[in-house]
Amino acid sequence: MSKWFDRQKNSFLKQRPSFLQASSGESEQFEQLFRYAFNFFRLFALTPGQMSSQKEGFVVRDTRWMRFIVIVLVLLVWIALIESFQVHNRTALITGIANHIQLITNTIALTVAWIVPQLKASELQAILEGYLVIDRELSSYKLPDVTRPTKGSFLFRFALVLLGLTLLVAYDGFVSFGKSHSPPEWYWLATQVPFVVQAMGIFHAFLLISWLHERFQHLNALVEQYYRQGLDFSTKKVAIAFATPIKLTDGSSHANVVLDGTPNRRELADDLQILAIVSRTIDLAQKIESYFGPLFLTVYTALFTVTTVQSYYCYLHLNAIDERRGLSVESLILSGGIIVANIITIVALPFICERVEQESKLLMSFLSKLSMRPGQQAQHSSIWFSNLIASVRFSALGFFTINYNMLSGLVAGLVTYLIIFIQFNSMVPAGKEDLHMARSKYPRHERDSDYS
Repeated sequence: MSKWFDRQKNSFLKQRPSFLQASSGESEQFEQLFRYAFNFFRLFALTPGQMSSQKEGFVVRDTRWMRFIVIVLVLLVWIALIESFQVHNRTALITGIANHIQLITNTIALTVAWIVPQLKASELQAILEGYLVIDRELSSYKLPDVTRPTKGSFLFRFALVLLGLTLLVAYDGFVSFGKSHSPPEWYWLATQVPFVVQAMGIFHAFLLISWLHERFQHLNALVEQYYRQGLDFSTKKVAIAFATPIKLTDGSSHANVVLDGTPNRRELADDLQILAIVSRTIDLAQKIESYFGPLFLTVYTALFTVTTVQSYYCYLHLNAIDERRGLSVESLILSGGIIVANIITIVALPFICERVEQESKLLMSFLSKLSMRPGQQAQHSSIWFSNLIASVRFSALGFFTINYNMLSGLVAGLVTYLIIFIQFNSMVPAGKEDLHMARSKYPRHERDSDYS
């Protein structure tokens, strides 16, 4: 009696015919795009040290020089945090506490955003390989209206985000240094660097999840086409590298592997091939969640804290505009701009995560319909695949899920802590000479006398 078992994917890749070794043009194009984005985000120390080109493709790896740079940067921001507690200032008590809370949460988030990527170079490499494998397997089917991410679309998004950050930072500098009350330069930098790096870190996650969303759309188009009219294979010579069936005859101690080099020869049934692609897509989503989990937790905590504190500053401005105490119209606009920027950053990620979740629900619907068709081999896998697809969500290390439901909790928490700040401000009123500036520590002439 014959026995059947599946050999691992790596073994199959080694024995494929030579014309199947090279990846498709679409995969190579995406690999170049991934490297392009990698290099841009490396400018902000948000990716590992190097993405080198090798014979089999690009490889992500960490480097000693990048580790050294990150360690130096982290030490500098923590020194700035400690130094901020030693500075003599005339800031009102509650405002000073709020400033320190902002600095602490921003420093923690900045530390995680810089250190974690250096420790997870292998995970980023696995994410890249996941994209490439899915693209290679989807390329063997003719999908209608398939759009691919391009360098142009990435550059447009990157330039738009960078322009917004640059304008806000420039206006922050104008408000901070254009008045008689100005902070030390190092203190101002300690508030701006976390703001920029956190925004770029969230944009990096948004970009990778948006690419995953496109794969889910392609997969849904494939499953819908298979459900309605069957599959239509492309003319490319593509082999699905899921597993190789190997037949063992009774009494045989060796397996005879037969690989047919005929174009479009399918080693697995169509429905099982689709399920295999679904499995890889779900696995890729889990890898992205694991890679960005620490960033989500710390950055969202910092964004929540800063938005709450800036809302408190807006309350102080609206309550009494007094330029002598730092409550000017310019600083009110600055606090409002920071709040708007933080809201955009907070909402952007749940927006794309919700779209991925909706696509996964649609995929579950199609697979459920396929499982009910008579003669489908996918029937036995429908139950556990439905459970997996239902869990395609992104969370911050399990503390909270990144979706629209999270926003209601953030709003409730913001209102609660804003009320607490206002109550404490009424219980501990500021003196007539106290300052209420988010970016100012003391007047310029006092600062100069201290450092002279």
